[in-house]
Amino acid sequence: MIIREATDADVPAMTATLNWAIQETLFIFRSEPATVEERTEYLHRLRRENCPCFVAFDDDGAYLGWALYRPYRDPKVWLGCYETTIYVDPAAHGKGVGTRLLEAVVQHARKVEQVHTLLALIVADNIASIKLHEKFGFATVGTLKEVSRKAGQWLDLAHLQLMV
Repeated sequence: MIIREATDADVPAMTATLNWAIQETLFIFRSEPATVEERTEYLHRLRRENCPCFVAFDDDGAYLGWALYRPYRDPKVWLGCYETTIYVDPAAHGKGVGTRLLEAVVQHARKVEQVHTLLALIVADNIASIKLHEKFGFATVGTLKEVSRKAGQWLDLAHLQLMV
């Protein structure tokens, strides 16, 4: 498996994975599909903020997923606090892609002086993502109850934290 920083050429595949999660799962609150243009601008903003976005490919070059960390809310207020995001292509679920991507995120964050803590805000029913983060030492520090509604269901949001 190859893990590298994302380029603009990766954005269509990354957007497709995000849109699959939006349309097929309850694990993201957003309900409107993302556009390639919107996600390209988002990638550019991450670069301006010196935040990496990693993509994974199999040994044959097939796209598998993406992950990143970014400032949590207003970085002038939440000093050293960053939030993780990870999406794996549905065809690659259960194949260790999430592990490799989150490993890249955590390793990178540990080398960056201004990163003090990583947060993962995960829909509480997304047990696979919670277990993945726990494998890297993230601990659940709280759960917000019924903070969003999607497909007629109220969703809880688990807050996990890793001190880096």
